[in-house]
Amino acid sequence: MAEMKNLCGKIPVELHLKVRQEIEAREISTQQFIQQVIEEHFTEKGGQAGMAVRTLAVQVSEELFGRFKAAVAKKGCRQKDFLIAIIEKAIEEIEDEIQEGKEIETAESEPEEMDGEAEREEPEAEPESMEELEAKESGEEEIESEASGTGEMEAEAEEMEAEDTEETDTEADEAEMEDIA
Repeated sequence: MAEMKNLCGKIPVELHLKVRQEIEAREISTQQFIQQVIEEHFTEKGGQAGMAVRTLAVQVSEELFGRFKAAVAKKGCRQKDFLIAIIEKAIEEIEDEIQEGKEIETAESEPEEMDGEAEREEPEAEPESMEELEAKESGEEEIESEASGTGEMEAEAEEMEAEDTEETDTEADEAEMEDIA
């Protein structure tokens, strides 16, 4: 605990009564009250950690002011700190609402983008074998494009013809060799 020193001084009776009322309302000790007042004084003089400070003043009804004082006393803090906390909380709520509004706008626009991406997806891969192609044609799977299916069938038919031609050429070559021999 920090070393403590005594501070004494005479003040006018009216001011003393106000101080006593404030101390009772806050339910704190005279020492705590004086320390808070002095710290507040030096904080206000120096500003808040080098930040530029502005004054915000409003007039309120006597009834609202009484409720405010009671709330501050119940919280056991300084009026300034209480007001700043209320203002910060209200501003944060509004900023959150604004942010949520932006997130909703973003979320609403994302499905449109996703729909466009879904349309751009590559079509399902074509069957690699005749069996898969026949399975598709028989109704087990849908053929997305007749042209692409026909094109693949033609490619496979050409391959088979090329193999047949190679076999025929090989047979012809063998026959020639036998004739020469």
